[in-house]
Parts: sequence; C-alpha cells; structure tokens
Amino acid sequence: MPSITVSAPPFSVPLTDAQGYVSRAWQPVIQTLYARTGGAFDKVHAGYALARAAAPASAEVVAGAGLQGGGQIGPNAPVALYAAMTSVANLPSSAAVGDWAYAIDGRKLGEAAGAGTGVPCWWSNGAWFAVDSGAAVSS
Repeated sequence: MPSITVSAPPFSVPLTDAQGYVSRAWQPVIQTLYARTGGAFDKVHAGYALARAAAPASAEVVAGAGLQGGGQIGPNAPVALYAAMTSVANLPSSAAVGDWAYAIDGRKLGEAAGAGTGVPCWWSNGAWFAVDSGAAVSS
C-alpha cells in the first residue's frame, strides 16, 4: 500500500456542523484515513492495513520456534519481530521489556569467547539475555 500523507486534524473546528454532518474542515482528513485503510468498511481489514503500514521498515521477520521446512504452514505460523540484528556490542542500550534481538556474534552454550555464532536474545531488567542460556548475552 503506498504512503499517503494525512494532514493534521483541525481540532479547533467541531467534527460535525449544526445539521449533524461532518464539517468541511474534517472531510479531507476523514477521506484520507478512509483511503489509507483501503477504502473498506471491514474493521479487521482496516486494522490489518494500518498495522502493516505502521510496522517499521527495518524490522526483520524471521521464523519462530517450531516452524520447519516442508509440510503445510498453517495460518498461525509464529514469527518473531527483532528490534535489531547486530553484534553484541551494537545491541540497543535500552528497549521495551520483552523486545527481541539477534546478536550475530552472540555465544550459544558451549561456544568460546570471541567465537559466538549468533543467538536470539530478549530485553529484561536492563540487559539482553540469550534465549538458550538465560544469561546476559556475550560475544
């Protein structure tokens, strides 16, 4: 869906006029929002369109636990949205609790210092933790 600029709503003007119709000042905003949601009245479709447009372009979508090659993929295939895919040293210094990232040089259990092959991690208590060990992620 192409990007559509939505002008600032005219909050100083009432939404409806004296006859109960949408005021002329609000009509361009409402028409743009209607077009932005695909011109559909279907609330599920409109919500999906808005959420899809709001997802950051830099987010990486990767397969979550349990997704295997071959066979049919059901409608509820799990995915993880990573806040970052970078080295341990460049992971964000803060994030929302539960955010996921992928440390490309993070160490899995049994990997030596400086020889990490990458590990998913999550943000909690002010640090990134490796999913396989539960320990602070390190390279």
